[in-house]
Amino acid sequence: MNPKWYLVKSKPRNEEKIFSRLTEAGFSCLFPRIRKKSRKRERPDIRPLFPTYLFVRFALGQLRTVRYTRGVAKVVSFGPEPQEVGEDIIAAVRERMDEEGTVTLVSPPANWKPGDRIRIGEGPFEGLEAIFLEELPDRDRVVLLLDAVSSFRVTLHKEMIER
Repeated sequence: MNPKWYLVKSKPRNEEKIFSRLTEAGFSCLFPRIRKKSRKRERPDIRPLFPTYLFVRFALGQLRTVRYTRGVAKVVSFGPEPQEVGEDIIAAVRERMDEEGTVTLVSPPANWKPGDRIRIGEGPFEGLEAIFLEELPDRDRVVLLLDAVSSFRVTLHKEMIER
């Protein structure tokens, strides 16, 4: 049993619960968050960096346990087996996190067009290339097609990318 990192998709707003449940069950989990300034409150909100996604380390023999954890929608797969997430990506995520598990974003936003090739300059996927797909309505996040994970769509804060 050689555990590897996989991407787990949660049901909406269940990331914290899944993180707690899987951590208590003995799994290594990575759940990066960001601080977002709130218009209503003085202190910033803490939100998931990748809404509805967590990184979980497990052996394939434990797949059923993870998949059937309450709140899990699915383990991201391309074909019959779950898609492994590289150790370099996990290391990059950890490198950007502080002791509270939050990532600080600092780059200024820019304008991109769908189809533009961009390089991720900040955050857990720093250095990876992706294709810009769309800007989300909140104007702070964008959807990218990430080549490193078999052309996987990922939502990132727009401050994390560069041309």
